[in-house]
Amino acid sequence: MTLPLSPRRFLPAALILAGAGLAAACTTASVAQETAAPFACQISVEDTGRATAFRGLVQANESLSGSYSFSLAGRGTNIRQGGAFTARAGETVTLGQSMLSGDAADYDASLSLTVNGETYRCRAVETEL
Repeated sequence: MTLPLSPRRFLPAALILAGAGLAAACTTASVAQETAAPFACQISVEDTGRATAFRGLVQANESLSGSYSFSLAGRGTNIRQGGAFTARAGETVTLGQSMLSGDAADYDASLSLTVNGETYRCRAVETEL
């Protein structure tokens, strides 16, 4: 499944959108002009009924490598995950994940990727099971 890319500057990473399906937005933090990213990214937020699952996802339009930082905070939780990643063209890769009790609105989630010296922020998207 292709994650559509909709670049916007400085979109809050913790924004949780209502609705189903996958959508993505990446923002560049290190360039004055908007830049089209060679990938789509998002934080998938799923309510499982007993908990909320958060997953950082990236789908590469072309082969790429870089680093990521995935964090969750709220309700006494402070989780930080990160490191290097690689993805082949057309591949969707999970970059960090966690399942937490409570509603998604109780947490602040952020995912940022650095690829080719540019840093991008990815938004959270609520999905239904």
